[in-house]
Amino acid sequence: MPKITEQKLTEQAVIDWFKDLGYDYKFGPDISPGGVLVERNFSDVILENRLRNAIRRLNPNLPEKGIDEAVDKLKRVENPNLEIANREIYKMLTEGIRIALEGENKELKGMFVNVIDFENPLNNEFLIVNQFTVKGIEKTRRPDVVVFINGLPLAVFELKNPLIEEATIETAYKQLQEYKKDIPELFKYNQILVISDLTEAKYGTISSSWEWFKIWRGIESKDERLEGLSQLEVLIKGIFQKQRFLDIIRNFIIFEADSEREVTKFTKKICLYHQYFGVNKAIESTLKALKPKGDGRIGVLWHTQGSGKTLSMVFYVNKIKKIRELQSPTFVFLTDRNDLDNQFYKTFLRTGYAVLAKQAESIKDLKEKLKTAGGELIFTTIQKFAGEFGVLSERTNIIVIADEAHRSEYAKLAANVRKSLPNASFMGITATPIDIRNRSTRLVFGEYIDIYPMSLSIEDGATVPIYYEGRLVPLHLTNYFIDEEFDDLTQEVDFEMKEYLKRKFARLEQAVSVPDRLKRIAEDIVNHFNNRGLEGKAMVVTISRRVAVEMYKLISNIKNAPEVAVVISKAEDFKEDLKKEIRIEEIEKRFKNPEDPLRMVVVCDMWITGFDVPCLHTIYFDKPLKNHSLMQAIARVNRIFKDKPGGLIVDYIGIADDLKKALSIYDPEIRKEAMIPLQDIINKMLEKYDIVKAMFQGVDYSKWKYLEGKQLSEILQQAVNVIITNPKDGTLDEKRKERFLKESLQLIKLHAFVMPHKEAYDIKDDIDFFNIVRDILSKQTSIRGTTIEAG
Repeated sequence: MPKITEQKLTEQAVIDWFKDLGYDYKFGPDISPGGVLVERNFSDVILENRLRNAIRRLNPNLPEKGIDEAVDKLKRVENPNLEIANREIYKMLTEGIRIALEGENKELKGMFVNVIDFENPLNNEFLIVNQFTVKGIEKTRRPDVVVFINGLPLAVFELKNPLIEEATIETAYKQLQEYKKDIPELFKYNQILVISDLTEAKYGTISSSWEWFKIWRGIESKDERLEGLSQLEVLIKGIFQKQRFLDIIRNFIIFEADSEREVTKFTKKICLYHQYFGVNKAIESTLKALKPKGDGRIGVLWHTQGSGKTLSMVFYVNKIKKIRELQSPTFVFLTDRNDLDNQFYKTFLRTGYAVLAKQAESIKDLKEKLKTAGGELIFTTIQKFAGEFGVLSERTNIIVIADEAHRSEYAKLAANVRKSLPNASFMGITATPIDIRNRSTRLVFGEYIDIYPMSLSIEDGATVPIYYEGRLVPLHLTNYFIDEEFDDLTQEVDFEMKEYLKRKFARLEQAVSVPDRLKRIAEDIVNHFNNRGLEGKAMVVTISRRVAVEMYKLISNIKNAPEVAVVISKAEDFKEDLKKEIRIEEIEKRFKNPEDPLRMVVVCDMWITGFDVPCLHTIYFDKPLKNHSLMQAIARVNRIFKDKPGGLIVDYIGIADDLKKALSIYDPEIRKEAMIPLQDIINKMLEKYDIVKAMFQGVDYSKWKYLEGKQLSEILQQAVNVIITNPKDGTLDEKRKERFLKESLQLIKLHAFVMPHKEAYDIKDDIDFFNIVRDILSKQTSIRGTTIEAG
C-alpha cells in the first residue's frame, strides 16, 4: 500500500477547496529557483511582479517611480518586534501606502497608494501556493500552504497528517512558532494563521497563544448545520470566501495596546466566528433601523459573559463608520457605572481610537461634543440623563449603544435619552438575557439581533465553565433584610445613593463584619488560595468599602499570604489604613499581568462588572448580590487563560439562592452550566485518578515519599517500565506511554483546580508520583518536530 503523506491527503484537500472559491493555484517549487515559471528567489516572500501589476491596476495614474517607491516602502519595514512590524504593514494594507512624488514644479506631493481593493474583490488577484520554501538568515523553512492577495502572503497554513497519531494540531502550532523565529519576513505580512490535521482546524494571529487558536463555525451563518463537513473545510469556506477574507482583514482585526498611555506591547487579535456573524447582523439591522425610513430600534445583541462583547463593538465601529450613507456617524456609548464607562472607553483607546474616543462629563459637555462634524465615539453614563434638558442633537447619524440595556436604570431614563436624541438609532448589548417580562427594553431597543449563549461559548472554548463551592458556615440573610428596599442595595446606583443605602442597612454590614468572622474568612481565603496549585489570581468581594479595607489588612498580616491590594472608590477616606499611595491604574496594570507578583485584590463595587482579567481563576464572595449584577460578577472568572479548566466561585455569605433566582430567566441547560457544583469536577478528577492509577498495576508506590537513593530510583524505574511496556507481550508500547501522558496531564490539571479540597489532599502524594514519572518520560523522549526544516 503506498504511503499516504500529508501533502497528498491534507494539502490537496485544501488546494481543492480554495479552487472552489475561485483562487488560482501554483506549486511552490514551480515558481521558485529551478522551477518552470520562476517568480522569486528563496529569500523573497512577496511575489513582486504580481504586487506591481496590482498597484498599476488599482492606481492607474501612478507613474512607475511611484510604484517603485510604494513597493520599496512595503518591503523596507523592519522592527525586531514582529507585532510592531506587522502593525505598520497592516496600516499600509488597509489605509494605503503613503508616498511623496515630485510634481511639475519640483514640489513634493503626498498621496496614498492602494495595494488591495476592498470594495471590489474581483479587482484583486487571489492565489494559493503549497510547499513554499523560504530561506531565512540561518534556516530554510517550508510552510505547507501560503495564501496571497496581490502577491502579498496574507495567510499561512501548517498541516499535519491525520493518520499519524503524534502529528497533532498542537505540533502544527509549535512549528509555526519556530517558523516565526526562523523566517520572520514571511510573518510581517501575515493576517491569519491556520493549523489543521484535516479533522481538527483552528485559526489565530501571529500574537495568538495556543489557547487562542479557535475553531470557525458556519459558512453563511453561525447557526447552520453542516453535517458531513470537516472543521477544515468549514474554516476555509467560512473565512476565505474572497469578499469575507477582505472584510475580516479590513474590519475584524485589531492591535490592542497593553496600556492607554505608555504602550510597551501590541497584541494582534482577530474576530471569533460569533463576533463576525453577530456584528454583520447588527450592521444590517442598523441600516434598516436608521431614521427617517426606520424606527430607530436596531435591536439587542446578546453575547454571553466573557465572549468578547466589547471587542465586538470595536469591530462594529470599524466597519459601520466606513459606510458612506451614514456620513461619519457619531457613537454614544451608555453604561450605568463610572467604572464600566472607563473600561469601555479604555478599550477603544487601546484599539486605535485614541483621537476619536472622548468621555462626556455632563449633559452640557455631551451637547457640545455632539455639535462636531461626526465620527467621534462619546462615552457617558445613563445617570446623566436624569432631569429635563431639551434636545441635544437632531442628527440622524447618531448611534446610541447601551451596555446591559435591560437593567432598571435604563427603563427609568431611556425615555429621556430618546427625547434628547429624537433622530438617533438605539442598540442594546448584553451578556445576560432579557427577562421575558421586560417589555420596556424591547420598546426602546427592539428584538434580539443575535444570540451567543453560555453553552455554545463553553463548547467553542471562548469561555471556561464556572464552578461553585460554599465554604465555612455562610451567613444566611434572614427575611428581616430581604424586603423591597434591600433590592436597591444590590442595584447599580450612583455613589452617593449607594452610601446612603449602606448606612441605612448598617445592621446588615455589622452582622457581616463581626471581627472574628472576618478573621476566619481571611485565614480560609489565604489557605485556600495558597493550596490551589493554579497559576493565576483571585478577587475578594466584600460588602462595603470599610470591610474591604479590614479584609485587606487581615490578609496582609497573615504569614505566607499572597501580595494583595485593595481597590475601592474614594480610597482617601481610609488613608490611615492605606499608607501606600498607589494609583488604581497601576494596580490594574499589575493585576492584569500574569507574571506580576500581585496575586489578589479586595474590592467592594469596583471591578466586579466589565473587568477583564483572563488569569483570574477564583472569586471569594462575602457580599450579597442579585440579578444581573451577580451574573456579571461571577463571569469575571470565565475567561480563557492557558490551560485554566474553569473559574471557581467560593461563597461565604450564601449567594446560591440568589444565583438560582438570577438564572431563572435562562433555559434549564444554561442554568446548569452557570452554576456547576465543585463536586462535579471532583468526580471527574477521581475518574481520571482511577484510570491513571490502573496503569501502574503491580507497582507499589504507596510509601515512595519515605524512600531515597537506590530504593527510590528502583521504584521510579519500575514505574517507567510499566508505562512504556505492553503488558501482554512485553514490547515497547509508544501508544501506552502517550495515553499515560495525556490522561495524567488531565488529572494534574483537575487536581490543581480542586485543591485544597479534601478529596484532592487525599491523593496528593500519588499525583506528585505521577508527575515525577511524567518528567522522567519527557526527558527520555526527544521533542518531536524541533529539527524539522519543512512541513
